[in-house]
Amino acid sequence: MKQIFAFILIALSFQGVSSQTYIPLDTANLEVRKQASTLFLSNEKLFYKELGQEYKGGERSLIKKRFEAINKAFNEDILKGQFVFDPRFDKLVDSIMTEIKASNSTIPPDFKFYISRNLPLNAASFGNKNFVLNMGAFCYLQDDDQLAAIISHEIGHYLLKHTIKNIQHHYFLNKSSEMKDQMYELKNDKNNQGAKAYTRLKNLLYEDGRLNKRQELEADSLGYEIYRKTRFKKSEYLNNLRLSEMYDTIRPLGLDVQTYKKVFNLPQLPFKEEWLKKEDFSNYDYSRFKDRYNEDSISSHPETLERIAALKKLFPELQKMEESIDGSPQFMKLHSIARYERLPNLMFQEEYGVGVYGCLLGMQENEKDAFYTEWLGKFFEKIYDARKHYTLNRYLDRINPKNQSESYQQFLSFIWNLNLSEIKAITDYYTKRGS
Repeated sequence: MKQIFAFILIALSFQGVSSQTYIPLDTANLEVRKQASTLFLSNEKLFYKELGQEYKGGERSLIKKRFEAINKAFNEDILKGQFVFDPRFDKLVDSIMTEIKASNSTIPPDFKFYISRNLPLNAASFGNKNFVLNMGAFCYLQDDDQLAAIISHEIGHYLLKHTIKNIQHHYFLNKSSEMKDQMYELKNDKNNQGAKAYTRLKNLLYEDGRLNKRQELEADSLGYEIYRKTRFKKSEYLNNLRLSEMYDTIRPLGLDVQTYKKVFNLPQLPFKEEWLKKEDFSNYDYSRFKDRYNEDSISSHPETLERIAALKKLFPELQKMEESIDGSPQFMKLHSIARYERLPNLMFQEEYGVGVYGCLLGMQENEKDAFYTEWLGKFFEKIYDARKHYTLNRYLDRINPKNQSESYQQFLSFIWNLNLSEIKAITDYYTKRGS
């Protein structure tokens, strides 16, 4: 199953969403996507031209090849509808960029920001003047200043040329005589080759981890240098980091067993206790799955406390903490839209199992809200169709006690315990209620 689960299950806090009339953002406007694709490809031709002026030989060829692969995938995402082309989002980001550029003359004028349907509170710089802001940033940040902070951080990555430096790092690493000698020895050594390959891979991962951690700290610093020159409140730069940490570590309260009994006790299908039966993992041997890597060494983002401490040391004015206040009316409107869009985005990304889980969390907190009732019917319709065609494992996890909370294991057990006719009955009931 897709790695999106790791974040969605910690970030889906559905309190505060209540609507019977919300209409999801348009995902079917192919003409708009085609226009965006044409503009993107045109801008990339200019970027390749700039690369040719700055880099030479094999290094230039490798950098261009890597970006061609990135841009091909990015353009496919544009055409598939992975990005939201809504002038309300563009207007706010443009206003923040106008403020940042007015206070920082070294920033190029032709940056392009794309709003992704992804839920994590995150953003990305691709090193080619294209940036992505996840919908989750609008959902979980609290005001315009925090959004400006995350944008400034990504601009820092661009100005420091981190993407290109990573490509260069691997280019020179692969060219080095030491690397060639190691790979030659590995190829010709028939004894214990697998263990040696593992050691080499681990060392490369650790090296990338050290490089990326340093780059994150560099982008934090330069990003704040950019941010501090603007009108935005200085303390919000750190508050942005704290929120990112919050939505990368907390776990939901989970689903109460009573929620299943309320939601799935239907007139034509009374609730069955056997649906809650879970596999017994009391004798499960977790040691067999002990991670062979030191995750702290491979992690690309330093611990947030370390990043905050580094910023406070460099910039004493950040010692003062201030509470966040609500953002501008424009930001709060987008904040509300982003919260409504979580379920439609899960549907778009075909994350049907997580969609059902999210609906149940919402119904647990907002029992009478028709918004979740409607979407529960839509997701169960997809679950039914997948079960009927023997493809449910594409959209619903199998139980993995090593990586899943007890609440999520209970949820998965429940769905897998339902037979096809029971799924059909639930689908029909909630589809009719939501219509």
